[in-house]
Amino acid sequence: MTRPPAAGAPLPVTVLVSRTAREPDALTAWADDLCRDAARMPGHLAAHVDRTEVAGRTVVRVGVTFASAQDLARWERSAERAHRLAEVDAITDGPPVALSVDDLERWGVSCARGRAPSRLRTAVCIWIALFPPALLVNALVLPGLAGWPVAVRTLLLTLVLVPVVVYLTLPLVLRLTGGGSR
Repeated sequence: MTRPPAAGAPLPVTVLVSRTAREPDALTAWADDLCRDAARMPGHLAAHVDRTEVAGRTVVRVGVTFASAQDLARWERSAERAHRLAEVDAITDGPPVALSVDDLERWGVSCARGRAPSRLRTAVCIWIALFPPALLVNALVLPGLAGWPVAVRTLLLTLVLVPVVVYLTLPLVLRLTGGGSR
């Protein structure tokens, strides 16, 4: 559980915009570069890039969060940001669209602090994501390692399965079940 900021402490500030891509891969790379530049600024807390299809067009949403309005203003006046903004019009159609909390709800991003998924749902999703790669490793790899010590086989099994599940199968399961995003 996060604590509320102390009285008088500055509140974090987030700015979210979307751009319609003329060149989707170039716009996504541009957004990633913009976020890397923002990350080097004092007070930077977080950045987010996501890409979606809307009415057959690729839309890239970019969000940056700073510790205070003063930190955000410093970023907005920076030479790095000005340089990035000078590049973006060539790879987009139309102006940037600032997103509000209401807009986020329409995009399917909930700002409400809802309940976390139940432990049962989390366990089932992880099991669904884990079973196929575990089956493959057990059927194809582990029989050839029968003479290896159990600890070494287990180490190899976890070194393969954890990244596959975390980066591939679990995000896929969550996307298919509506339980998460990238």
